[in-house]
Amino acid sequence: MKSLLEDAIQPRPDYFSFTQLQPALIYTLQHLMLIGDDCWNRAAIKDLITGIENEELDLQAESGKGEKGIYGTNPIHGALYKISKNIDTENRLQLLTHIINAAFQWRKEIEALTVNQTLTDHKNKRLNIATYQKNLEAACKVARLMDADDLAQLAPWDQSTHAFLKSCQILTKKKVAGSKAYILELERFFAYALNARQPRKNYRTEQESTGNYLLPQRTRPIDVDPEEPWQELSSSVITFPSQAADYSALRQAGLSATEERSSIELIQSDKPLALARGDSSLQSVFRARSQQLHLAKAAQLLPGRWEHLAAYDLFHLQIQLNHTKQNQSFLSCIIGLLLVTGRSLSSILDAHVVKRIEQIPKNTLQDQSLYLLSDATGWITGVIRPPDSRQSSSQWRSNMRKTQTHIILPIPSFLQPIISLLTKYRGHRVLKRSVALFSDQFKHQFTAELKQLLADTNRKEGTRLTIHRLGMHLFNTLNTGDADLTAACLITARVPSFGQQASLYYFAPSLDYLTQRYLEAIRIIEQQWQGSPTEKNQQTAKKTHSGLLPCSQRETARYVGSQLVPTRAYVEKLVSHMQQHLTVADQSGSLFERIVSVHNCYTAYTVAMLMFCTGYRSIRDPLPRWNQLSLSRRLIVIADKTDDTQSHARFLPLPEMMVTQLNHYLRHREAVVGRLQLYLQQEWDTPFLFLDTHGHPKQVSPKRLQKQLNWPGSPPLNINRHFLHTQLKESGCSSELVDSYMGHWDAGQEPWSKHSTFCPRKYREHISSAMESLMQQQGWKAIEGSVL
Repeated sequence: MKSLLEDAIQPRPDYFSFTQLQPALIYTLQHLMLIGDDCWNRAAIKDLITGIENEELDLQAESGKGEKGIYGTNPIHGALYKISKNIDTENRLQLLTHIINAAFQWRKEIEALTVNQTLTDHKNKRLNIATYQKNLEAACKVARLMDADDLAQLAPWDQSTHAFLKSCQILTKKKVAGSKAYILELERFFAYALNARQPRKNYRTEQESTGNYLLPQRTRPIDVDPEEPWQELSSSVITFPSQAADYSALRQAGLSATEERSSIELIQSDKPLALARGDSSLQSVFRARSQQLHLAKAAQLLPGRWEHLAAYDLFHLQIQLNHTKQNQSFLSCIIGLLLVTGRSLSSILDAHVVKRIEQIPKNTLQDQSLYLLSDATGWITGVIRPPDSRQSSSQWRSNMRKTQTHIILPIPSFLQPIISLLTKYRGHRVLKRSVALFSDQFKHQFTAELKQLLADTNRKEGTRLTIHRLGMHLFNTLNTGDADLTAACLITARVPSFGQQASLYYFAPSLDYLTQRYLEAIRIIEQQWQGSPTEKNQQTAKKTHSGLLPCSQRETARYVGSQLVPTRAYVEKLVSHMQQHLTVADQSGSLFERIVSVHNCYTAYTVAMLMFCTGYRSIRDPLPRWNQLSLSRRLIVIADKTDDTQSHARFLPLPEMMVTQLNHYLRHREAVVGRLQLYLQQEWDTPFLFLDTHGHPKQVSPKRLQKQLNWPGSPPLNINRHFLHTQLKESGCSSELVDSYMGHWDAGQEPWSKHSTFCPRKYREHISSAMESLMQQQGWKAIEGSVL
């Protein structure tokens, strides 16, 4: 009986004031028998009521905590306690009964989610315990505080909870004075609990991840600055995705759906043809060709473009800012945060101040969120997540790198005096929760004054300052020199407006790596802000950037980004598992069965080895043609993602170990084909093949390969791409080499195009040495076939 009471009321462990709650509790349970769904055992509820009336249950309070905190931690218990002290208790208890009934059904769904393994990959915000707790607390608050006259509008109370939800939905469409917000909260709670509606954020994400991929997408490829005086290219790119592609399968495999989809892109003018001025469709074709060349050139992200700010612009902005009298401290802080964080103006104006990292709400932290420490030593933000990225599963989460959902970066010393004026002032008001850095009533005023300041500087000094360019300056600075575009995206939560950034799906860098890149860019911005760097400034910069934040503020988790990057220990375990499986493949069955088993295990081992040294995407046969492989030159051509022009085919140098293994496999294949010539019945062209139980050849598809490998935990096959991209960058390879190796480029960025400055010799030298070392560390060995 006590377990049933806990399921219904969810009381605090000390059963606070339960002896005084017995009349209200009995009335609530009696009404629950009337309106409760089939999930309740009415006979058990009746026995519980009898036990409470006869005082058979020990419900004495164990401590004297009082009612403090009970409304948030145990909302149903708190509402029952508060209602029992009111005069008008009947309607409130009947409403609370409906809340108990809906909450019980919702909670059972959440508990079933942890047991049913088929649901672990379903991204459903409704079945999140935080969503449940938040909405249950809001509904119980309505039962406690709603006005009695407004509460009467929800009658009749003896209807089912589903019918009660419809009554709330009808009332939300009416103008109910004084109780509109309360009714909306009730309707939201019952809609989520009874699965009548999904939380809006998850609903939009689900729509974008399924239906939108099958519809034509119109995008503006040029980064539009709303304050730019000249008109950008009046054209759009229309993308027609393939109707045959299975994007959910790509996501489940751990691949970037936006990168892998085979699509057709058309350039279309946004303006009609000016026929009265002699325009024609033929001239629009010529313009489209010029626009395509411009887009390809813009995708190269070359430094020194018109939209980039220079030291001249920032230096004169500082001078003009020092002569500003009105709200100088606020404008200085806004400009400083634009330069330091790389966020938009709206994100800066919505920034909050905290004293400790623990005060940041983890459930609502987004990539555009911005939190400042009150002593102005660092800023915290969420980690940008690419759309439709695969989430980790409980089956193999422990074998992947532990990533965190927030990044903390230091504020440079040259901007700390500017920013600390506001953060310290606001920090005094921080108690348990964060406090907004800027008041809502002054945000519009600060925006107008900042625009006026930039306009005055441009008019007097000939600078090219805009709010958009100030926010983009950190991103552009991070992309100069030996730049890592992925690190720039993670730090600034921005992605290039043209081209793709597929490496966000596969990269999980350490926080030290990002911090080092960030401090190098900040050092350049500091010199631009202060003019020509003097000896004193250089010494200050060295002192500022030599260390990170204090030890008390460093995070325990050291990685951010992809959740599918396996640890080195797990990869070594996979290699050892495959090698052990290969040794025991011929220990049972007839001679024919042993030949088939050994061949399939040996093929799977060779293909897995090829995947972990080439970053092959497991979407079809890894080597469909012999002419894509040159063992004498130690070179392979991978065309796992390409189009009619073969613009995404990539050339990869093979490690010596891989060349030896392929030679072993070719001899093994010839021996197997010779022995099973009667079973094959036809010539099999592809280098790799599986055999079924009848000896018939089968293509090495991802599904067959995953079944044959049988990796512990059953992770996605494409963890090899996540592992290689991260490990190659951590081994010292530049971002340019890694992107060329993994196939992460778009129009205008092709490493093997006609006018590319990409050096194949440098590429082969660095990648070959790095891959040789990685293969040895993972425990790969060149093994001869045992069917010879």
